[in-house]
Amino acid sequence: MLNLDKIDRSRQDSIWVKGEEYNIFTLYPYWLSFEKKLENINENTSYEEFDYLYKLIIPENKQAGFEELYKFYLNKQILPKDTGESSNIKVLDWNIDSEYIYAAFMTQYQINLICDDLHYHDFISLFNSLKGHKINEIIEARLWTKPVEYKDLKKHKEAENKLHEQRREMWSLESKEINKIFEMK
Repeated sequence: MLNLDKIDRSRQDSIWVKGEEYNIFTLYPYWLSFEKKLENINENTSYEEFDYLYKLIIPENKQAGFEELYKFYLNKQILPKDTGESSNIKVLDWNIDSEYIYAAFMTQYQINLICDDLHYHDFISLFNSLKGHKINEIIEARLWTKPVEYKDLKKHKEAENKLHEQRREMWSLESKEINKIFEMK
């Protein structure tokens, strides 16, 4: 998570495994490759397959190293909160959708994803904030489900209100988890 009130605002470029620091590659193509490897992971996958993410020294404990790499990849944020509802629908493929992603970054941020170096966390933050581009329409189309037909307006309004309540809770700044984080600072 990016902390804007810190004087040193540099992005994470290493992970800690069993008390030792290991420098890692942080440019977004490395981590999109990591994601692709995760999609194809099976019982024959070894932790050595992820060694390409380390710059110089590779930890001896490969499993612990992988777990820390995975945490870096997830880059967990406080918000939105997990609602427990998730879908296994794949809505994005970095390769298939690359032209639309590239165009969106060029249009909205004037960032050339082919030429410009971009930290993975920056890339994901910017991607998640894209608005009004073809890639947004594509994702929306892939997520579309047939709306439930309500016979009466009251049931429709109740369902709509429930959806708004869920969204409000998901993005609420009032929570025990958030308060704990700010108490630690």
